[in-house]
Amino acid sequence: MAFVVETGAGVPNANSYASVSDADSYVADRGITGWSTLTNTIKQQALIKATDYLEATYRDAWKGNRITVTQTLSWPRTNVIIDGFLLDANAIPFAVEYACIEMALRASTGETLIADQGQKVKREKIDVIEIEYQDYSDPSQRYIFVNRMLSPYILSSVDGGLGQVRIMRT
Repeated sequence: MAFVVETGAGVPNANSYASVSDADSYVADRGITGWSTLTNTIKQQALIKATDYLEATYRDAWKGNRITVTQTLSWPRTNVIIDGFLLDANAIPFAVEYACIEMALRASTGETLIADQGQKVKREKIDVIEIEYQDYSDPSQRYIFVNRMLSPYILSSVDGGLGQVRIMRT
């Protein structure tokens, strides 16, 4: 499969919200090490995995509507108002692109962004080391920085936010 970046046009076969060059700039601006040593292929794969994560996590929670029925990804979108301003329907917000890059950094290290979940560990003892997890704790990994970065673009709990279903009358 080819590496195809969403341009804001609703590209039918796009599989990334960020280009390698944009990711390289973002990482360099923040002094993050390690990314520059990766090959372009590994960077592209990480950006695709990151986009897959964003789609799987936020697809039903974004504000607004997709601009075309044929676009692969959730962005670009129409009718998105942030801080009282209507966003351009032919653009990908920087926060979405940056969140993609942040998740790509994690994916490039081999981290599984959405892991399969099994039985929760109550207690595990190996020799003298013992681990016991809090009762009723969620075993899934949370990416607080990315969640906060994207929060203006996510429906609030009042209007059908993450973890809730949006119902639309036709």
